Amino acid sequence: MTIFEFLSVAASIVLALGLGKLISSIPYVFDAHKRDWLHAMAFATLIAGHILAWWRIWPLNSVAHWNILGFAILMGTPLSLYLAATALVSSSPDRVASWKEHFSETSRWLFSALIAVWVFGILRSYILLNLTPVWWSLLMLGAFVVAAISSRRNIHIVVLSMLLLVFAALIFRSFDADQNLISQTSFPHFTIADPQPNKSLHWPPDASVTALAKATAAPDTACK
Repeated sequence: MTIFEFLSVAASIVLALGLGKLISSIPYVFDAHKRDWLHAMAFATLIAGHILAWWRIWPLNSVAHWNILGFAILMGTPLSLYLAATALVSSSPDRVASWKEHFSETSRWLFSALIAVWVFGILRSYILLNLTPVWWSLLMLGAFVVAAISSRRNIHIVVLSMLLLVFAALIFRSFDADQNLISQTSFPHFTIADPQPNKSLHWPPDASVTALAKATAAPDTACK
């Protein structure tokens, strides 16, 4: 097990807990007598956010050296998403009388958690992956700050719509990234242990081995 695999297990567990909290709240969130369309949109957006956060852990396998700071950045996004999920559906969703009122009361906590999600995402790109943050990530960070400060529903609608569009773009880009990943790893390098000691078989084979295989497989035209 590599250090990346070891650390990513902790992040995956926290993401699973947050996603489980959201999924278990579905019967209450979409109750016809209590539901609110803006809250439902935020709910669907957070589910997409959890899935994307898990999917985007994989590029971190290229990080050569890990330390406690890198682990804190890795865990920051799942923990912040869990806090956002808790703010959105509460610890007792069955006791919520109106999701519209609940969203109005807890929107500041929700958007504060989303600010943390975005900050850790920027740190992940800049510190762990050596990537310069793109302009729209800074724009979204500013939008979350405005939404956390304001109690106006119209502002919350605009910011959540922006976030939904960003997640849709990231999902679309993830499909393309998946295809690139497959094309780049069509011929993976791995080692098969040989029963004889101090020997191993490598794949893909060396050019000399390939040439030998072709020569032995070709028909013997010299005898004809």
